Amino acid sequence: MKKYPDRAGAPSREPPKEQPRGNTSWYFKGLRRRPAKRIGDAGDGRGFLHSLSAPLYLALALAGAPLAACDDGAAADPVTGSEPSGPGGGKEDRGGIPADFAPRVASLALHLDVGELRGEAQIELEPSSAQTVSFEAGGLDIDDVWDDAGEVRWEVRDGALHVMHPANAGPVYVDYRFRVQPGGEGWAKNGSTVLWPTFCGNLFPCHPDPADGFPFELAVSGYGEGLTAIYPESLPAEAPPYTLAVAVGKYTCEDLGQTGNGTTVAVCWLPRGKTKALAGTKPLVLAFDWLEQHIGTYTFGDRVASVAAAWGESAAGGMEHHPYWHVATTEMDLPITHVHEATHGWFGTGVRIACWEDFVLSEGTTSYLAARALGAVTDRATERAIWKEYGETLDAVIDDEDVVVLPDGTCGAVDLLADGLFTNVLYMKGAFFWRAVAGEIGADVLDAVFARFYERHVGEAARMQDLLDQVREDTGFDPEPLAERWLRTLGDPRD
Repeated sequence: MKKYPDRAGAPSREPPKEQPRGNTSWYFKGLRRRPAKRIGDAGDGRGFLHSLSAPLYLALALAGAPLAACDDGAAADPVTGSEPSGPGGGKEDRGGIPADFAPRVASLALHLDVGELRGEAQIELEPSSAQTVSFEAGGLDIDDVWDDAGEVRWEVRDGALHVMHPANAGPVYVDYRFRVQPGGEGWAKNGSTVLWPTFCGNLFPCHPDPADGFPFELAVSGYGEGLTAIYPESLPAEAPPYTLAVAVGKYTCEDLGQTGNGTTVAVCWLPRGKTKALAGTKPLVLAFDWLEQHIGTYTFGDRVASVAAAWGESAAGGMEHHPYWHVATTEMDLPITHVHEATHGWFGTGVRIACWEDFVLSEGTTSYLAARALGAVTDRATERAIWKEYGETLDAVIDDEDVVVLPDGTCGAVDLLADGLFTNVLYMKGAFFWRAVAGEIGADVLDAVFARFYERHVGEAARMQDLLDQVREDTGFDPEPLAERWLRTLGDPRD
């Protein structure tokens, strides 16, 4: 278990036992031909919070505002470090290296120096016959690429890194520089990361496919004395690439309690944020426990936290960076936002979506379960209030943003942002669909269906149709007419 930094009322931090300060070569245990580069110094450890990580609930207040307007009223001190470098670096494009994004990432070890804006990645690939591998790297300046045998041929072309490296030949190593992203899609000026939905290539070489899941190790340095860096040192379970996250600022953290399964639930706030943080997370331990008891075992560690993110006064919602999900400072006092992001540990992150066409499997299911869990651990009045707000949210957007929220005739053909699926209509229609199913078979019966589906698919990617089939298989009830009405048709099914 990771420890908080020394402060009154919190356990003392234990120094990491295997991580030499200022050297990232401990990650690259297989490296023999060439030493890993020294790219930063982790400092003296003061203010360093090892192990608090996930993406997205913007359902109740987004209304089209950019997620990461990071220089709009940010509460956290910016990370001190060098200004972002301009384009350039790496080797001149030489052509001839075929693009191949098919090899999947098996694991990632990453060191980020957020002061110098430098990174070093060790990327293991799943076994395949591929002789080259490609990664999205549109926001990176690549300095060097090598493998265990030494230097390799590589080139940057069309925003991607292409490497002459057989997938079966061990890890590939990449030295690179990243930039502060003005819109926050990657490393943001406020000291946090936003990689959802497809911006991981602004922080590390990646495949942004939501079905791609892998465990990772992470180290962060260069963030300045007096600041705290919140991130997971490791994530042993497979998670989508946008799960990886860092938050740096003047954080204070407090344990809220433990669940029956022994998961410690915490909250971290920025200056002047304590009152809102404790108000918003008051039911979080009970809600998390309900999810563990009714949906299944949490797979991303035995410590979780809601972490305040200073995205600006116009931003809302959160990001499911498990086990330390981020919540906008503007919504730290809203229990539904905290519980929504926590619930993604089961749907969206625990069970990944196969493609963006299945986005409602993540967000619609999570919106329903967040209301269900909060209602179960508080009272019926609270649950009724949530559904009333869900209804008002749908009323506010359906005329202008209506969309078929389950366009599952394809998989991989839809662009989440360009094709309009990222809308509150999807969140709310998905939630009301599951409420309608619960009305037919009973909420407790639906809980059991979710639990069996989660047990079957945790750590994997699945489609919404798989869950519809699970309903029919477990209960005999055919949800397809309701799915046609709520998910595959335009209009308001409540009319």
